Amino acid sequence: MHAKQYLAVLGGICFIVFASLQYNDPDPALWIATYLAAAVISFLVVFARVGRVLLLIACIAYAIGAVYFWPERWEGIAIGGGDIRNIEEARESLGLALCSLAMLAYLLLDRSSLRVKPL
Repeated sequence: MHAKQYLAVLGGICFIVFASLQYNDPDPALWIATYLAAAVISFLVVFARVGRVLLLIACIAYAIGAVYFWPERWEGIAIGGGDIRNIEEARESLGLALCSLAMLAYLLLDRSSLRVKPL
């Protein structure tokens, strides 16, 4: 297996966990679907069933979403000291940024580079 495939498995599992944590969000369907889409793309990368164009589109779309949901005022991601709306938007923005970075990593890691050798 290649480094890209290992990264994609890890990404897919993380995005499934992210999706499962959205059940109590004010708009859970949107965020569950968003993270599950990233998980599906990640697992398609594992089996080389996704094209570079789709990865590029996903990378750009997630990056645009991260910018769009950036909070009006950054108050961190921990609940306790700020406006809950800003905190929620910060979390959403960072989650989308992680999705975008994962798609970018899949694009940059080609099949021949960074091959992990079996022990």
